[in-house]
Amino acid sequence: MRTTYLFSLLFFCFGVQATTINPIIVEAKYAYDVNSTWHIADLNTKPFLPFSNDNTINLGYNKNANVWCVFKIKNPDKLLAKKTWLCFENNHIDSLIFYDYGIQKILGDRTKNPCRFIESQAYEISLKPNEERTCLFRLKKGISFFQFSFRLDNEQRLARKSNVKIAEVSFILGTVFLLIVLNFVLFIIYKERLYMFYVFYAFLSAFYIMISSNYAKNFLWPDFIYFSECRIYVSSLWFISLSFFASHYLQLTIYQPRVNKAIFIMNMVNLAIILSSLVCLIIDKISLMKLFFSFGYVNFLCTILLIIWSTLQRNHIERKKAIYILMAVIPQFAWMSAIILRSFQIIQKSLPENWLIFINLYEVFLFGFILIKNYVDTFTNNKKLLFAIHSEKEKSLQAITQAQIRERRSISNIIHDNLGSKIAHINHLLQLNNTVSATENIQILSEDIRDLSHRILPKSLDEGALLDSLQSQITILNSSLNKAKIELYHYDFPEKLNKAWIYDVYLISLEIMNNSLHHGNATSVIIELYGYKNKFIFQYTDNGTGFDTKITPKGFGLENIEKRVRYYKGIFSINSGFNKGTIVQITLPKKKKL
Repeated sequence: MRTTYLFSLLFFCFGVQATTINPIIVEAKYAYDVNSTWHIADLNTKPFLPFSNDNTINLGYNKNANVWCVFKIKNPDKLLAKKTWLCFENNHIDSLIFYDYGIQKILGDRTKNPCRFIESQAYEISLKPNEERTCLFRLKKGISFFQFSFRLDNEQRLARKSNVKIAEVSFILGTVFLLIVLNFVLFIIYKERLYMFYVFYAFLSAFYIMISSNYAKNFLWPDFIYFSECRIYVSSLWFISLSFFASHYLQLTIYQPRVNKAIFIMNMVNLAIILSSLVCLIIDKISLMKLFFSFGYVNFLCTILLIIWSTLQRNHIERKKAIYILMAVIPQFAWMSAIILRSFQIIQKSLPENWLIFINLYEVFLFGFILIKNYVDTFTNNKKLLFAIHSEKEKSLQAITQAQIRERRSISNIIHDNLGSKIAHINHLLQLNNTVSATENIQILSEDIRDLSHRILPKSLDEGALLDSLQSQITILNSSLNKAKIELYHYDFPEKLNKAWIYDVYLISLEIMNNSLHHGNATSVIIELYGYKNKFIFQYTDNGTGFDTKITPKGFGLENIEKRVRYYKGIFSINSGFNKGTIVQITLPKKKKL
């Protein structure tokens, strides 16, 4: 076993030595053609600077400049031929031409030739044993910063990296589009603009990811030649949509309208800058386009700072929302600040452009999670609320049933104990031929029947005497109350009404009084009737226990009252609080004939 380990160790060391004994040797130089006027025949007279694969050439902004690169690549192995891939670490070079023994091989955003690998722009180079080969490349990028680096890689590793990247980007895009679909469905259901803002923002994010990762060039639109410009404009629109989303999420329209208006104006300025730079691109005014870009970066940074400031102002009111927004925009602030400092040449380096992809994904997943979580929480709370309402309705139905039973038992007792005994007494008097006493008892009996019918539904209501009917019923109720009192006041309220709703208002008044006395334990109930030019107002005030209208849902009785009021095109409102009593107000139109 030890011998096996020894041979394995020797074999491993030999393998490592074999891979490092004869590596491919590369020597690189580059020259900067500012005006794009050089030709291949002129290169021998031009100044070339050396650079290695651990250096990044950063040329900043330029106007249609070229970079010429010369690579001397040697295969030191005297026995074996080797193949390698020369890779350029910038997927968004406009054009990258490889001059190979009189044949030009071209890749880049401004061409219709996608690279074989999504990982980088790469060219295959074959070397015979002990061959030294000089390769010539011309790189061109007309807009934005121009930077690149190079490395040598083998086909298997490039293919593996590309496959991993394709799988990662596909998974990310699939997840983003799933979030888009879910939030679009939520927008259709709830008609809440916040979901639509997110859909637009996430769609732009997905588009930016496809462009920046070279996914769009390799798989979707290989013939499109303006991906470099699209990446800039899509990222700008993406940030504008993010600021609108943040403003709506923080409800700045309600709580900070001036800040919301300022953010809106800044976004409109950003849109104007985008359109202006697009015009400069079309008319080939790159220097003016740089100015618009610089101004746009500053405006974007000011917008971010304003969002951060408004978020901090809202922190004490809605802490969770403020934290979420700060988590989203602070990475944007850091990246944008670095871009501005570099564009004004205050610093030479900035955060890698791939950082924006990660920031993009981070924000999309963050807000996607937040919105879905809000929906789940809302759904759960609504379910609990519906259960509470259902329980309240059951309790209300039971209370109504018990009240009906008590009312019927009361009527039954009155009929049995009072009316029944009097009828029996009258019958006995008639049998004794005592017609005088019988007549007197019949008159008393008719009055009792009239009082009973009046208690059930006053006859005066048929004549429109709502005020008189309520006063009579209140008098009867007060006579049976020990520690409570009901009072009725009226102001410019007519004695008689020709309205279809007087029966409902009468029954509603009885129900509200019953609720105040039995459920609210009120000792004072005040009913006020107001007559105005175009409306009638009925106000019911008690000093009972009350309830929190934001927490406790309306019971079945109050919901039924509200429906009956709305049927007559009226307005129903209730104001209550724990130990603060309850005020119910009903407004009915005066001229509405039903």
